[in-house]
Amino acid sequence: MKTLILLLLLPLTSFAKFGKPELLARLNDRGAWNAPDNMWCFTSEPAILAGKVYLGCMDEKGRSMVQWANGFKIIARAEGEHLFSNPVASFGKVTWYEYNEFNAQKSFELKETLKVTDIRNLGPLSMAGDNLLPYSSDAWIFRLKSDSPELWIWKKDEVIPFFNPGAAFIYTPYIGGDGSIVIKTREGNYNETSPDRLWHYANGSWKVILEDTDANAQSPWKNIRHQMSVDGDKVVALATDAKSEALLLIEKGVVKIIARAGKDDVARFDYFAPKMQAGVIAIRGEDFEGRKVLYVHDKDGFRRLLTQGDIVHTDIGLGRVHYSNQDAIFYGAPGVDEKGNVYQQATLTDADHPRTLLGIGLVKFLKE
Repeated sequence: MKTLILLLLLPLTSFAKFGKPELLARLNDRGAWNAPDNMWCFTSEPAILAGKVYLGCMDEKGRSMVQWANGFKIIARAEGEHLFSNPVASFGKVTWYEYNEFNAQKSFELKETLKVTDIRNLGPLSMAGDNLLPYSSDAWIFRLKSDSPELWIWKKDEVIPFFNPGAAFIYTPYIGGDGSIVIKTREGNYNETSPDRLWHYANGSWKVILEDTDANAQSPWKNIRHQMSVDGDKVVALATDAKSEALLLIEKGVVKIIARAGKDDVARFDYFAPKMQAGVIAIRGEDFEGRKVLYVHDKDGFRRLLTQGDIVHTDIGLGRVHYSNQDAIFYGAPGVDEKGNVYQQATLTDADHPRTLLGIGLVKFLKE
C-alpha cells in the first residue's frame, strides 16, 4: 500500500511518445539479473544494433565485451590487464578495440561472426595513435597525437594520411552509423583562448561547421565542448555564448538551438556526449531541483525522459532511480539505436527503502 500511495502521489516523468522504462539487466554484487554477479559496466556506454545491446564490462577476470539479446552473453575478453574501448555501431556491425597504456593492440568487428585483427605495421605511429574508429567496411581511422596532430587510415596493415587540419590538437573523433565524422580542433596551442573549430566529414569531404569567437570574431560562441554526436549531415554539439550553454543541432550550415541551460527545464548539461540517431537526441543533465535527468529531443520537442526519483519495474519489484551519491545516479552516456529507442544505465534502490540497493539497471525506452 505504501508503494501504491507513492506512485499515486509522485509526479513521474512524462513518457509521451516513448514507452515506460523497460529493464534489460540489473547489475549487482550478488543477486544480479540477466548478468553474472559482480559484473559491472558503468565505465562504458551502450552501442545498439539490430536490437542487440553491447557494453564493455568488467569482473574479477578482467574486461569483457558483452551482449544482451534474449539473454546475456560474453562476446570477447581482453588479454590480461588490457582495456576495451566503447563499442561503436556503424556500417552494419559493432566494433571496438583492445589497448594498453602504450597503444592499441587488437581490433574487433562483430557482424554475423566475430573478427579479431592484430593492430600492426603502424611503425612509428603506434606509440602515438589512439581512438580507432571504423572508417569503412574494411578500414579504420585513428588519431595521431604528435607535433602535427592528424587523422590516419589503417587498412589491410597499411597506414594512409586522412586529415591534417594544421591544428595544435585534435579531440576525440565521433562517427555516425553511416561513416560520417565530427571532430573538434584547437589551433595555436592548448590554451582556452586558442581558436576552436568543429569539422564535419561526409560524402568524402571535410567542412568547418562551427567556430568559437577566437576563431571567428563574428561567432557568438565563446566555448565549444568536445563531446558531440553525428548522424549523416546532422551534428549535435554543446556550446556557450553570452547567455549560457546550449544544445545545438547543426545541419547544412544552419545552427539551431535545441535547449539552453538555465531554461527549457534544464539547469545544466552533464559532461557526457549527447547521442543522436533516427531523429532522436538523448542527453544527460540536471534540473532546477538538482535532480539528474535524461532528456530527449525529437519532432515533439525537448523534454525529460527519466528523472532521479522515477520508478522502474524490476525483476524483484519496484525500483527507484536513486543513490546517496548524486554523481552515481546515471552511468555513462546514453545510447540511441537505429529506431530511436533510448538506453541508459541508472542506479536503482528499493522503491520504499532507499538504503536497499538493487544495483545498476540497464534501462530501455521504446520509441512509439
